[in-house]
Amino acid sequence: MPRSQRTRSARAVANDAAIREAAVSEVLRVGVDHVSLRDVGHQAGLTHGATYARYEDVDELLVDLWNSVLRQRAVTMFELCMSAAELPSIRTVGALFDFIRDTTPADVACVQVLLTARRIPTLHEEVEPFIHDYLERESGPSHTKSATFARGLTLFAMMVVQIFADATYGGDRDYQDVLEKLLLETLETDPRDVNEVDLRVPDERITLAPGDDLRTQLAFATFGVVGKSGYTRATISRIARRANCSPGAIYKLYPSKEDLVIAAFHDLMRARWMNASNFIDVLEEGSLTQLLNASASEANAVRQSFTLETALAAAHSEKLGAAILGQTTELEAVIPLLVNISDDEKARLRYLIRSIVFVTIGVTFLSTVTPSMQTNDFNQFGEPFRRAVLKDCVPAWREMCQQILELVQTRGF
Repeated sequence: MPRSQRTRSARAVANDAAIREAAVSEVLRVGVDHVSLRDVGHQAGLTHGATYARYEDVDELLVDLWNSVLRQRAVTMFELCMSAAELPSIRTVGALFDFIRDTTPADVACVQVLLTARRIPTLHEEVEPFIHDYLERESGPSHTKSATFARGLTLFAMMVVQIFADATYGGDRDYQDVLEKLLLETLETDPRDVNEVDLRVPDERITLAPGDDLRTQLAFATFGVVGKSGYTRATISRIARRANCSPGAIYKLYPSKEDLVIAAFHDLMRARWMNASNFIDVLEEGSLTQLLNASASEANAVRQSFTLETALAAAHSEKLGAAILGQTTELEAVIPLLVNISDDEKARLRYLIRSIVFVTIGVTFLSTVTPSMQTNDFNQFGEPFRRAVLKDCVPAWREMCQQILELVQTRGF
């Protein structure tokens, strides 16, 4: 007779639940790279030996956490995005935003594990089936993918960043309410009414090459080391070797690794659309599509991985967090200077900027997870979203643009 599976005791089941809950808390507190079995066991109220009797190492713990708790949270969020894209209505889009507003610690941990797994082989092996079954459900060239999948995948990328940003910097209910209405109108657009866009070769790639300037060499080295290994494993010594200099030479320019990464991040984020004079073009037909396409391009792999790893580290570093928040909200500095624009219109302009930043960063992040983003038809999201914004969010856009141009000329924004 086959041996029946031994039933685990109620105490063992309770211990597992306590460990998983503690593991979620530790991911949020210190990040995936700093989770330890000792700290998880201590928070779960177990002895060190009891925790090691259950898991061989922290990678095994993360695998169990993904399979037992986090994977289903990722599936739920993805299916909510797809339902909203396939049958857009107040109910389906509302269900997605109810999920976002009621985000749990497990949802935040799910996002962090999903975005980190690519560089942890044991964990990635377990996360990969979700990526294949859901994020790559429709593979191949963009013209073979349905508009529903293209919109749903872009929406999922945007919601990943929404959850991450809310957990790191706090949520904004008013912004979420405006975004919910904009996305409903975006998704209700008939795919047949969306004109094709002639996409050019992405020109936002990192072309910086190491030269005689040590700061340039260090920025180039920092992009690669942090992007490949993560912030924690990107030591000053490794960056120094890549830049062919001594650690002491780095410390003469930057007091700490944080300061070095912040400087590199500032260089990286100086894309054309991130300054006021060029942002005004983002609502021209095809511009948002081009921006998202460039963000997903393989040509920008360095930018994608470095931006993601810096953002993940910022969730656990006040200094990095403040630097990233300042950089991503730089465009909003011009808003208080606009005249003859109501406070409501200014708020909506701020929400417009935030939504475009979020969807762009979301596409950037998810491009490190799956190559499916590189062939996504972003126009099926970008063009309807552009129309919805011009109609309902910032109808005074042209007047705002004129004032922004004048401020650029007079005050140098």
